[in-house]
Amino acid sequence: MGIVLDPNIRDNVLLPIFIVVLMTSMIRASVMTLFKTDPKIDMKEVKTNSMLGRCRMLRASANYISEKSFKVRKAYFVKKDLGALVKSPPKAKDPMEALQAGPDPMAAMGMMKGQMVFMVSQGLLAYWVSHLFSGFLVAKTPFPLTFQFKGMLQRGVDVTALEPGYVSSLCWYMFVMMSSHSLIGVVQSFFTSDDVEVMDPMMAMMGSMGGMGAPGMMPGAGPDMAKIFKQEQDNLDMITHEFVLENIEVELWRKWRQG
Repeated sequence: MGIVLDPNIRDNVLLPIFIVVLMTSMIRASVMTLFKTDPKIDMKEVKTNSMLGRCRMLRASANYISEKSFKVRKAYFVKKDLGALVKSPPKAKDPMEALQAGPDPMAAMGMMKGQMVFMVSQGLLAYWVSHLFSGFLVAKTPFPLTFQFKGMLQRGVDVTALEPGYVSSLCWYMFVMMSSHSLIGVVQSFFTSDDVEVMDPMMAMMGSMGGMGAPGMMPGAGPDMAKIFKQEQDNLDMITHEFVLENIEVELWRKWRQG
């Protein structure tokens, strides 16, 4: 059964649903930034990670600095009783102590507020679409589909003989809602260069269904920093320095003369 869609459906149903859902998602993203709490930053851990990063960079680019510079930098990390990797290796965290402390209640509260805003806004939008635009067919796919897609694309329209390529208003709303976070990212990229975090509707729904009781990583079960310090120290000790830029000026001059 093939039908011709009225152009007024595009102007009075399809476009209003698209615009309202997209604008609501943008407003919801702005509201969620108000409930977002900044995570607590352990400055000692930040300094430790920064120092390990410098150590790895030294190992990666050791042959591109002079032998004197390499020895000075190496001594800063592995000099006996004074090196940064030797004098004060961090102690391993006690998992039981971190487990007793529990997660940050402010972060959990911010997550719950964000999920509540998402659930309320999506519930109101779903009621608005199903109440005003119930039974409308708003679009048709440009390619044929099998009847397995009929229940997915024609939710709210119970016509057995209808071709499965037609899309109902409720399914159009779901499609726009699922892709709204990507559309918002594209729109906001034209107005700002900052990265704006927009909640993915699928992730938000999974988080609301999973709840706070979902199993996660046990707090404090991080890597043993003492072993990492020892490993970095051994890696630096095993490096054989060979300055590859010893005669770089002569090589460049020779290539320039030959060219």
